[in-house]
Amino acid sequence: MSAVELILGVLFPALLVLGVPIYVALGLVGFAAAFATGSPMPVAAQSILNGVDKFPLLAIPAFIFAGNLMEQGGITQNIVRVFRHMFGHIPGSLGIVTIFSCMFFAAISGSGPGAAAAVGAIMIPAMLRYGYPPAYAAATAATGGTLGVLIPPSNPMILYGIIANTSIRDLFIAGVIPGILVGLALAAIAYGYAKWLGIKAMDRTDSDEGLLRILWDGKAALAMPAIILGGIYTGLFTPVEASVVAVVYAFLVGRFVYRSLDLPSLKLAFDRTHRISGALMLVVAASTLFARIITLERIPQALVEAFSTATDNPLVILLLINILLLIVGCFMETLSAIIILGPVLVPLIKSFGIDPVHFGIILILNIEIAFLTPPLGVNLFVAAQLANIRIEKMIVATLPFVVGLLAMLTLVTLVPEISLWLPRLLR
Repeated sequence: MSAVELILGVLFPALLVLGVPIYVALGLVGFAAAFATGSPMPVAAQSILNGVDKFPLLAIPAFIFAGNLMEQGGITQNIVRVFRHMFGHIPGSLGIVTIFSCMFFAAISGSGPGAAAAVGAIMIPAMLRYGYPPAYAAATAATGGTLGVLIPPSNPMILYGIIANTSIRDLFIAGVIPGILVGLALAAIAYGYAKWLGIKAMDRTDSDEGLLRILWDGKAALAMPAIILGGIYTGLFTPVEASVVAVVYAFLVGRFVYRSLDLPSLKLAFDRTHRISGALMLVVAASTLFARIITLERIPQALVEAFSTATDNPLVILLLINILLLIVGCFMETLSAIIILGPVLVPLIKSFGIDPVHFGIILILNIEIAFLTPPLGVNLFVAAQLANIRIEKMIVATLPFVVGLLAMLTLVTLVPEISLWLPRLLR
């Protein structure tokens, strides 16, 4: 076993097991492997800088900022208010409202934990006030938040598009139909689960106001996804430009329409954005050197040869990759998994004739499930904290939703047209 193989196969897993931050582990392994191969250290350092010197990456902090402005500016609250009025008379309505509100929030923010936190902060206390079991309330918010990465715009899609050299616009369009189908499936599960738990219908909130009045009051919030996604799909602006439009729109609506965005809340939105974005960019930068070492060691080519020897069936390949991603998702942060596995898996799926856009949606669906799988399910921690319960108590409550997500993953894997029909139509 060569020195590089020891570094990649022994040192890297050991650092992760020891709990070393992922960006530190990636950087240490990358520089150690570069030193072992005799690569000049300035070249290795330049690889790290090149990792974040990519124009499409500008969209990620902007979409994160837009999501924080939505939360602080009252936009999220108005979206929730509309859905509560529409579905308040249905048993388990607050669970359904949580799912649909997350779908709308996802259409701007691009973040799974962000959607769970923003909508969950409103809906979990409401569900607890109406006597919903805390585990159900937390599980619904955690599950709804997963839609933040599937319904465009999506930060993981942007990252995957850069790694796979695939059109980010096509990825965004490809996520629309799967996102709607998954959202409807999760809402149906939330309804059935609530009926099984015996949760009764609640009085419709804002009953003294008609639906048209509430829609009119929430028109600025409801129009935001249409403006952002419509502009991308029609080619009016690129995903990066759309992220800036989202920021400007969220600021104007929060400040001048709902008048909820004051200086302290704006400062809080900035603070949350730079913390999340800074941590993410450190991982992206460090992983670029790691990916370069993997490529130089011809690991993707070796993987292609190994899989080609085992089978020539693309569906079997996708099944094996899904199993791998589901396992990895339990132990590795989702964006890190894309950055590390992307350079390895993309050449593999291309060699089997699998469309990289279709594979991108499959990858994102696996990420959705990873948000709900311990020990690293981020959405579990977010929702458990909001509901003030132990994670162990809500894991069982998430199982029906995880089964539903696995069923949708299987469907999207077996039927590529679910992902590819709309991008082909709009090209």
